[in-house]
Amino acid sequence: MGGKASMLMVLGFSMIFLVFGSNFNNLSTRAVENDSDYFKKSTAHSIAVSAANIATNKLFLDKTWDEGYINEPFNGGKFNVYVTNKLGSSAKIKVCHNKGKYNQKVISIPPSQLAVHLAHGDQVGGCPGASSGDSVVTVFAEGIYLGDTASVCVKLARKSFAKYGNFYERMSGAIPATGDVFDGPFHVNDYLNTYGTPEFLGEVTCLKGLKKYLPKIDPIFRDTFTSGLNEPRPLDTLGMKTAALSGGIIIKDTSGGNLPIDVEITFNDKLVEYRTKIKDGHSHWSPKKTTNLDAINGMMYVEKGNVFVKGQVDGAATIVATKLNKSGYGNIYQTDNLTYKDNVVANPNSNNMLGLVAEENIRLQYNNRTRFNDITTHATMFSYNGNVGPDNLLMKNGGHLADWNILGGITAHNVRGTAYYRPDGTPYKGYRLRHIYDKRFEFKTPPYFPHTKNLNVVSWFE
Repeated sequence: MGGKASMLMVLGFSMIFLVFGSNFNNLSTRAVENDSDYFKKSTAHSIAVSAANIATNKLFLDKTWDEGYINEPFNGGKFNVYVTNKLGSSAKIKVCHNKGKYNQKVISIPPSQLAVHLAHGDQVGGCPGASSGDSVVTVFAEGIYLGDTASVCVKLARKSFAKYGNFYERMSGAIPATGDVFDGPFHVNDYLNTYGTPEFLGEVTCLKGLKKYLPKIDPIFRDTFTSGLNEPRPLDTLGMKTAALSGGIIIKDTSGGNLPIDVEITFNDKLVEYRTKIKDGHSHWSPKKTTNLDAINGMMYVEKGNVFVKGQVDGAATIVATKLNKSGYGNIYQTDNLTYKDNVVANPNSNNMLGLVAEENIRLQYNNRTRFNDITTHATMFSYNGNVGPDNLLMKNGGHLADWNILGGITAHNVRGTAYYRPDGTPYKGYRLRHIYDKRFEFKTPPYFPHTKNLNVVSWFE
């Protein structure tokens, strides 16, 4: 029995070691396979990320670039880049690039590539449920390595100036000082000049750095402060006029004399009334015209004129006043309160939004409705060559101090003061500025409001 037991024991242990040895070999093999799969997938992913970076760099240098890449060798593999660019000029076809039910992307391809994409299951047209959103450019990059494919989708857009609480070319005319509070993102293409301890609630950027006047103490930054950033501030009047011709309103002299005009615009909820007066020395106001904001694309373009605006807005609109090389025009004057129908602070989903764009200045007009009275402005304002503020007579305001309540933003060439101040920094006549940034403009903006020249990455999906 002892010999049999010993033999059985030896056979048993041999079987156990044989099974475990086989399992260990299988585990080792699978570990090598897993490591190999991981290496292939990670390399494909790295190639895709590199391809996306190469493409976005091309777009930063040339915002019209839309050529893309096909089967470009890279790091032992290859990549494809498909660019859908509203600013590009290449004739391309949109297809739904099909990488599975949950990985479909709309891409633009040259006609020569259509047959290849159709053979791989792509379909001409958009993908079900896909939306292009507000992006100007979409980059879809594929990295391919030893049969594995990874993808990166990048969306780029030009940043709307409505996204700023304050934006200036230079800090002249007035300096942020102790007691001033600035809401929303703040940028200046110059030194950020400060006097004492003004408070900045949002991100602050500038080109040349911080310059502190007496007393030389730091301002209060509630968010980040970054210098060295230059952001050009273009005004695309041609693009705005094109938008007005494509579903908006163009207001100009129709007598054939190409003369400057004054335009009165009054918002009455969804209805907007306007009338004109040709500046020829003897014309009278024209009969009023009325349109519904829901019936237009929101663009109201005034050619060679000054605008006088007031009322209550229930919808989305942008008013543009251009000078067309005529001195004294291209200004917007607010003649009374200009407000939204909705309480947009309590209801951020409201579509009530207004943009005021002047080639020259934006002013609170001196009249019986503004003089001595508090004034409210619900709008984001853009002054290209000038600034935003009260008329000169309202700066004095008969010795009275009133409040100017702004919900929105200010973009201008320089800063205009709104009041006269005592030595201790308190205003005593004019308008005390109470400015709240409209946070809705971080995500949506008035129609066709001016935007930055350069593209910015708005999303990166891997």
